[in-house]
Amino acid sequence: MQKIIFLDIDGVLATPDYLKDGCWALNPEKQKLLGEILSWTEAKIVLSSSWRKHTLEDTKAYMNEVGFLFTDEIIGVTIRAYHYIEKGIHLSIPRGVEIKQWIDTNIHSNNGKDWDRKKLIVDYNYLILDDDNDMLLEHKDNFIWTDGIIGLTSGDVVKAIAILNNV
Repeated sequence: MQKIIFLDIDGVLATPDYLKDGCWALNPEKQKLLGEILSWTEAKIVLSSSWRKHTLEDTKAYMNEVGFLFTDEIIGVTIRAYHYIEKGIHLSIPRGVEIKQWIDTNIHSNNGKDWDRKKLIVDYNYLILDDDNDMLLEHKDNFIWTDGIIGLTSGDVVKAIAILNNV
């Protein structure tokens, strides 16, 4: 079974109590907690954070640059689903829609051939780690909301492992 973590960074791994050059940075303790989830579940990461770049390669290079410890586990990035209505005004699309689009495109398809939403190509489970709550109702059992000031906690790790391992 493929296990996927849709990972936000700010408020999950980057917290206000850990700064570099006055900006939120990757907190080593929070990265250690993420490492526990990865170790116990063998999950891969899809970056859904504003830290993502437009391509997977650019995202991995950037995350290496900022000291992310699990760059090799990143298998994708969600789209940036916002639309400019007119100059200077944009319509924000919930992150849950971006995650649904990634799942529909990367799991529910067969490389563009014989696409059928009702027939999954692979058996999978997923988890969303985010400090925002703009997810879809269908994500409720796979979503862990983190406190944006505290970030990922050991309690979140236990819940994450249980969700990904279907315990």
